[in-house]
Amino acid sequence: MTHDTERSIILRAVGDVALIGCAAEALEKGSDPAWSATAAFLAEADITFANFEMAIPRTPVERVAVDVSPDLIGRPDALGALLESGLDVAAVATNHIMDWGETGLRETLEQLREHNVTPVGAGADLDEAVRGVVVERRGVRVGFCAFTPEQRWTATRATPGAAPLKLEHVKESLSGMDSPDVRVVSLHWGIEMSNYPTPEDRKLARDIVDAGADLILGHHPHVIQGYENVRGSFVVYSMGNFAFDIHAGRIEHKFDPRDLRSAYLLEARLGADGVESVNPVAVAIGESGLGALAEGEDRRAILRRIKELSDSLDAGSAAVWEHAGGRLVGHRVKAVRTTLRDGGVIAVLREFRHFRWKHVKLIFGFLRSRFARR
Repeated sequence: MTHDTERSIILRAVGDVALIGCAAEALEKGSDPAWSATAAFLAEADITFANFEMAIPRTPVERVAVDVSPDLIGRPDALGALLESGLDVAAVATNHIMDWGETGLRETLEQLREHNVTPVGAGADLDEAVRGVVVERRGVRVGFCAFTPEQRWTATRATPGAAPLKLEHVKESLSGMDSPDVRVVSLHWGIEMSNYPTPEDRKLARDIVDAGADLILGHHPHVIQGYENVRGSFVVYSMGNFAFDIHAGRIEHKFDPRDLRSAYLLEARLGADGVESVNPVAVAIGESGLGALAEGEDRRAILRRIKELSDSLDAGSAAVWEHAGGRLVGHRVKAVRTTLRDGGVIAVLREFRHFRWKHVKLIFGFLRSRFARR
């Protein structure tokens, strides 16, 4: 099939962005030449997209509940430097967008709009949160919407928050867009630090494609996952981090540093008939916590890893849960200990309100992999 490049545009999308810690400091100092080159590469695109992991309140005045992590508070001074990348659209449907309450959400949306960045995926109520946006470049109209699993941070008919990831809301958002040529859905989903999407998420991706999505951009695991073509639409399960404090977290991460330092951005050619092509671009996370275009053997290794993970997407569900369980159960045990120390028994009990069936699968996967090694 031939493409009319005169009617095509380039979308470049990156993974998780948190303007915190060393990443924020590096942006504020402006002393990272690799980042500057990457920002220029992104700015060349017709549309640049990022997932905003955190709120950016001007003044963090709202008290955060004990069982809600206050770690991800973005620094406004770093935002301007980030915008060297020409950022056009920011998904704000994440599990941290309400860390600083309604004020934090409102001021985040205000600052993005002041910088001519279009936020999507959160709002003053459910209707606003699920409402998609359409960006037009050279006659090609691209619609965006964003969602995160329903939890304490998601919006209701009467309260602010992120757009809850329910198929009915995704369908509502897609059908309500103003005649886009391409429909892009951002999903904050999956299991942190796992290189494999869950079988349930792969099924959900197919349902969302059937609802009209042309491109799904996944975030939240903070490590690379694969991508696949689903009935002519592309599903990118996780691109990893892009700008993130590599030392973040109250509990030390004991994961393979190659995972934490590897990512990719997605370059997609979009036209009046949808997504014409996609191309993963290898990204290496430096000591500054900022992503940079990978070169040499780093680039080749990351691209091999993306292909390996994409080729293995059809691995059985038991393998998926073993991998995720083996990585996370020990980490969560440390988290419970820290929560007990900082917040007491009540704080630990609050955590169990969020226990789900997937956590049971993680535990069984962890035990299975443990016994297999003995």
